[in-house]
Amino acid sequence: MRPITRIAYYDRISSQWNRITGHHGGPFKRYMLNDRILARIEGIEERAILELGAGNGYFAPLMMRRFSGQRPARLVISDQAQAQLDIARAEFRIDGAEYLPLDVQDAFPFPDASLDIILAVMLLNELTTAGMQAALHECRRVLAPQGRLLAAVTHPAFVHALGKKGALTDFGRGLAAMPGAEGLRLPVSRRPTQAYLDALRVSGFTVETEDVFPDEKTIHARPGLKLPRDTPLALLLDCHVT
Repeated sequence: MRPITRIAYYDRISSQWNRITGHHGGPFKRYMLNDRILARIEGIEERAILELGAGNGYFAPLMMRRFSGQRPARLVISDQAQAQLDIARAEFRIDGAEYLPLDVQDAFPFPDASLDIILAVMLLNELTTAGMQAALHECRRVLAPQGRLLAAVTHPAFVHALGKKGALTDFGRGLAAMPGAEGLRLPVSRRPTQAYLDALRVSGFTVETEDVFPDEKTIHARPGLKLPRDTPLALLLDCHVT
């Protein structure tokens, strides 16, 4: 049976999620993560780009502004939840972009080696192991030689710290739920860092990693984030086709 938890949940909370994350994805992405991802994109001119799990669609406009004057050959903004895509199209519309409902656990509707860059920010950590393996297989299939998968996941050290505090609950289908803003429960896998690295390498990627820590602005914006300052919140995965 195909998992349906994620699509049903994000369709249901789409308006609240959009209000919370806004134009930058929330404080941590705004202050610490977005620029790190953008800095790893060398350019978008004539590149075919796919964003997976785009949520309310805030990131693609940031990318277009960063590379103002460059035009991608193709820009596909996708999410499993149609309600999220509707918001992305209405509030963050990019002329010429395609808005595609896509379950990353299914086959991607793209030919082999047809894309140059895939973005997957805070998506793989919300998938079961089987779902993640299916998604990574498809990412590798559709990326051209020298293609890049730029992904970020909730850092396993952060998830572990939440578990030790008793802050994780059951989300179903083998996933935990961690507390989010305004009482939201966000799905997250408890898998360790090595499990991500192994899955990426088996799928045909070489991986560079970066631990991303919260800064003072993030902590001030999220006063309930009471964890040691040396606990990273995200793991950035810069993946090259082998």
